[in-house]
Amino acid sequence: MPLPRFDNLEPAKQDAILAAAAEEFAEHGFGRSSFNRIIRAAGISKGAMYYYFADKDDLFRTVLTEATNRWLREVGLPFDADGADAFWDALESLYARSLRFMLRDPMNAALCLSISRARARLEGHPALIEQQELMVAWTEQLIRQGKALGAITTEAPEDLMVQAAIAIMDAGDRWLATRWGGFTEDDVEPTARLMIGMFRRLGDEG
Repeated sequence: MPLPRFDNLEPAKQDAILAAAAEEFAEHGFGRSSFNRIIRAAGISKGAMYYYFADKDDLFRTVLTEATNRWLREVGLPFDADGADAFWDALESLYARSLRFMLRDPMNAALCLSISRARARLEGHPALIEQQELMVAWTEQLIRQGKALGAITTEAPEDLMVQAAIAIMDAGDRWLATRWGGFTEDDVEPTARLMIGMFRRLGDEG
């Protein structure tokens, strides 16, 4: 995690450092990313960077944690729903909020790209493993909520449903990554319907 001095920086400077790091990690992954390139892109000196972070690993963990926390604050779970149709409508709305958040927050969009590429490369950085565990727990909560509302089948094993849902999310992230450069607000609702439609066909009781 960052050194205490980083917390004393004004938010705009914090965001500039984290955004530069997110872009570098998204493009090169953790292993091939360059701490020096991040420093140059952030517009600070090497001495200043080491004043805020112990090393590249520390910065990587901070970027992942900050991106995850921002996403949870903006998008979050659980949501209110009183039946199966309401569950799917709420999930589509959640996915649309996530896309809009990424459009507003380039750092988070870059991190999503970085994480999806890291999964594709089967990178095993401990911070990515921790992030994957958070995603599994989040998805388990979602599946249980859907089952309780009769929106998701109770016949399939829960762990299988969770892994299948995560596979769809990963595939969707990789697909979005190839189109993100031209993605706009007009694409949000159609993309949310497409992705949640895939989830619904996976888990629908009917």
